[in-house]
Amino acid sequence: MAISEGFKKMPLMHQLCCWLAVLQSAAMIGLETAILVYVLKNVEKVFSTWSSDKSVAIYFLLLVIAAIYGAFLLISGVISGDTIQVIGFCIFNLFAMSLAIFRYFQVRHWLFTKFRDDVFATIRGQMIATICILGGVTVVMGIMTYFLYNNFGWEIYKRVGADMKIRRMYINYRALVLLLKMDFFVFVGFAVTYIILILKTTDPEFGITVAFVPLTLLVLLLAFWALRRESVFMMWVFIFLLCGSTAYFVFKCARMYDPKQEAKFLEQRPMMTYYTIVSLVVIAATLQQAVTCLANFGYGLKERVEITRGKRSDMEQIQDYYVNAAGDRRMNLDG
Repeated sequence: MAISEGFKKMPLMHQLCCWLAVLQSAAMIGLETAILVYVLKNVEKVFSTWSSDKSVAIYFLLLVIAAIYGAFLLISGVISGDTIQVIGFCIFNLFAMSLAIFRYFQVRHWLFTKFRDDVFATIRGQMIATICILGGVTVVMGIMTYFLYNNFGWEIYKRVGADMKIRRMYINYRALVLLLKMDFFVFVGFAVTYIILILKTTDPEFGITVAFVPLTLLVLLLAFWALRRESVFMMWVFIFLLCGSTAYFVFKCARMYDPKQEAKFLEQRPMMTYYTIVSLVVIAATLQQAVTCLANFGYGLKERVEITRGKRSDMEQIQDYYVNAAGDRRMNLDG
């Protein structure tokens, strides 16, 4: 009930964004479920071996999770008044759309070469619809973000005030928070895809890659804690681990093109290479923002944010203002 009342009090533009996120998520989950069910019913032995046959199901799984995760990014960004996270949703949607495009060509190749052409003809429209939904929502949200920026500007002002230096530091802070959220999806998605499509339980890498998933979560939680507490030591630890993850992904990429591993990676090489490149780009962006935020430690952002966390901001504590009929704050000139 409280959530419903809070939603009704949100501005119309904010409500539309939330509904858009929910509708995109619901449409994608419906389409992906229908595609997967049809494929399972009409293609035998989809999960029979550790082969490219499983890639079809992995693509469906990634897109469903991406739909849910994207809705989380957008709704939480709108509720918190975070323009950067809304922009991040658009970027994340583009990434999901690229996965859908890869999936389209991978499934076409898979069905044409190993199974039946008529199955692809049936699901072709649904796969194209997924791509169009992701692209269309991204364009719409890109336009809506322009209008949201003005609404969210007041929220930023309430939190950090008018000091431009503090505002820039706060923007860097929010950008790193967004990147950490995207890191989780990209890193875990890569690890799960690599485990299911490439590795066997007897491979030496299997245990290391499985351990990579919970380790990633712990490292990202460490980064969140270090950022909020402005812990210089822990942020340096995080930066060091990021550099280590860069080496890990470079190693994985080089291994894909090792002639001795060609049979294992041959059919999955384009997709896994793309995913590795995306991971490295996200790592580079996270590393840059982590260093920037580290340089901002000790300059007052932590104290400024803590003022508004669970309390009214300095602006709201000032009594010399009134709210006019339109709901805008105006300085009180009386007395």
